[in-house]
Amino acid sequence: MWLAITAILRPCSIAGTAQWQYILPNKSKRNVLDPEVAYHQQIAVMAEDMRWMQTRSTCSLAESYLGDARSVTKYLSDPVDAVITSPPYANNYDYADSLRFEMTFWGDVASWAEIHDRVRRFLIVSSSQHSSKERLREQDLLASPEVDPIRPELSSIVGQLAEIRETKGGKKHYHTMIPAYFRDIARVMHELRDVCRDGSRMCWVIGDSAPYGVYCPVDRWIGDLALAVGFKTWRFEKLRDRNIKWKNRKHKVPLKEGLLWIEG
Repeated sequence: MWLAITAILRPCSIAGTAQWQYILPNKSKRNVLDPEVAYHQQIAVMAEDMRWMQTRSTCSLAESYLGDARSVTKYLSDPVDAVITSPPYANNYDYADSLRFEMTFWGDVASWAEIHDRVRRFLIVSSSQHSSKERLREQDLLASPEVDPIRPELSSIVGQLAEIRETKGGKKHYHTMIPAYFRDIARVMHELRDVCRDGSRMCWVIGDSAPYGVYCPVDRWIGDLALAVGFKTWRFEKLRDRNIKWKNRKHKVPLKEGLLWIEG
């Protein structure tokens, strides 16, 4: 019931929704679904999904863990052969704020300020809101041993972001978000090296980034971090181009999204 109600909250609410699911407090929708109709429709969809799955398997062999990928060795005792993941993108998307509507409805948070203490501070740093709230300093982040393999290039990018920031009204903390992001990704990679067997294979669904129009080669940097902890090879398989459609995009730097294959 909880899952079904959560799934219909947005279609049934007049609350306006921006791109990427952010809530717009001062805007509203005209066309909304009747809650009772939407609930029964959602239950039907879920029931059909379960029937489909039950015709293919009598039981689940999956084991779920509630934890942090930056300390995955705490949860896994047996080595693994493969990893399939899609980490947060370094594109200033606030994953915590994107769930504000649902968390507020269920009473998990009472204000926007509570989102950081309840959710955001536990996540990989991927938004300027996160790095700003944590009061991160670029000097400390660049000194982190985790970013050793990419420090020279990363330092150059951080310097550019810090300089451009002073010319912008919003002064977003991209200069701390980017190094914090790769520090956290490096920690994940180190943990994965400890749990992956020799000859294992990983597939990361990732996209690159260009905050303030400064390009960050996300696939190459993550690949370099993987090699630094002991993986043998990496290659990137592009699936699509990004930042080419919208007239209101923040910059004109071409971006891409695809699969980062890491082996070893």
